[in-house]
Amino acid sequence: MAVTSYTDYLRDLKRIIDRIRDRPFAFDSADVQLALCKNGFGYRCRDRVEEGQLFSEYHMGPLSLNNWQPDHEQVGRAEIDEFFELPEIYAYSDLALRSEKNPLTVAHWDATIGIVEIEVRERHSTSRMQRMLFAGFSDRIHAEFFLAVERDLIVGDHQAGTDLYEWRENLPVEKTLAAMPESANGRHSVTPRLLI
Repeated sequence: MAVTSYTDYLRDLKRIIDRIRDRPFAFDSADVQLALCKNGFGYRCRDRVEEGQLFSEYHMGPLSLNNWQPDHEQVGRAEIDEFFELPEIYAYSDLALRSEKNPLTVAHWDATIGIVEIEVRERHSTSRMQRMLFAGFSDRIHAEFFLAVERDLIVGDHQAGTDLYEWRENLPVEKTLAAMPESANGRHSVTPRLLI
């Protein structure tokens, strides 16, 4: 099965996120939730737009802790921004969340795992959302090894998923829970849902 590179897709997401942060007044509403797992450490940020105002919060901590601490210095934002610049990015399919190899329950020494969930409504437009789980690599060698091992869990040809999907319009508002270890969100989760 062929796999699809999501490097350009992630770059486009970053442009949308930057626009939300820089021009919140251009949106009726927005909810951007990002979380990273990197070398046993996690970073999470949430940007919300309400009535043209941007509200942001950041948390970080070891994946082994029950609760992450507020990241007042926004150290995690730099890590998250760096994730969007990785040269090799692939997306997991819904199968990854149902697998015994769920990427959110195992440590990765070579990959940065990132969850990006966005719901946005630009002025006088319909609401749209996307929810994706990515694996990013700083070099082609580690990416090739990853693809050899995880190929059955990776998106091929932009397949639409139920839990993980590219942009969709007119979906009902749903609140979701991070499909990360309990330490990442402070809650228990049996079903694979994403972000706070």
